[in-house]
Amino acid sequence: MLNTAPRPLLKRLPHPLTLALTFWLGLLCWMAPVSAQYQFRDYPHPKLTPPDEIKSRSALLIRADTGEVLYARNPDERLLPASTTKLMTALIVYEKLGGMKGSVTITENDRAEPSNVPLVPGETVSVDKLFHALLIESANDSARALARYVAGSDEAFVKMMNDRALAMGCFNTHFNNPNGLPAPNGTHYSSCADMMKIFQAVIAYPDLRKICSTKEYTVTTASGTHTFHNHNKLLGYYFGMGPAKTGWTVAARHTYAASATRGNHELLLTLLDSPNKWVDAQILFNWGFAQTGP
Repeated sequence: MLNTAPRPLLKRLPHPLTLALTFWLGLLCWMAPVSAQYQFRDYPHPKLTPPDEIKSRSALLIRADTGEVLYARNPDERLLPASTTKLMTALIVYEKLGGMKGSVTITENDRAEPSNVPLVPGETVSVDKLFHALLIESANDSARALARYVAGSDEAFVKMMNDRALAMGCFNTHFNNPNGLPAPNGTHYSSCADMMKIFQAVIAYPDLRKICSTKEYTVTTASGTHTFHNHNKLLGYYFGMGPAKTGWTVAARHTYAASATRGNHELLLTLLDSPNKWVDAQILFNWGFAQTGP
């Protein structure tokens, strides 16, 4: 039996260096899973939601290599495309110029709201910069400047757009302007099936595919230095996300054309009239990759 209390242990304070190391190691351990969850939370075994649960009025999901349709909802319905219109603008300008060569002197008529560089009348801007503004920032003034540069006027360029749509077999498409801003009823529309054809034609060009996959791009113009941030919120978030073009107006709601690749499988998706394209796109891509296998 003890007849004296045990000798108390000496409480030693941790060395400051030990505390610092412990703190940083703990922080790293805490941050890593969050980052991984944010970047890859649906990979490699996503929680599948049935594709019919998407809220988009129209959708089309296909395999890029074979064209096999993995999911379709109202693919031929005529709906407002919003800024996915700029895919056709980019396609025509790129083909007419044979690339992204040349420079454009900006005029007052090129100005457009709300999304813009902004361009200043009288300045000269390279076609290359205008392409990046068009497809990353979705700049409406860049669309008008490029259209005028190629065709001489918006009206002449819109005729090119509609002629090309017919030549591509896009019979449920008609354009009223080169940027997708609101137009008189019944004058500006497309379908998911038609937008898919246009998107495929655009990303077949490596230059355009690269721009549509670029997260940020900085340019200097007369109005200052501008860093464009890709409007595609799934770029750098959804595993395998590649080139895409977004669109939104109050009337059109969310519109989207996007590619995602996992392993040897690339899937292409178009959405029109969606209340939330980010949710709908992930549901469909997850489901599509589950069908294609590893």
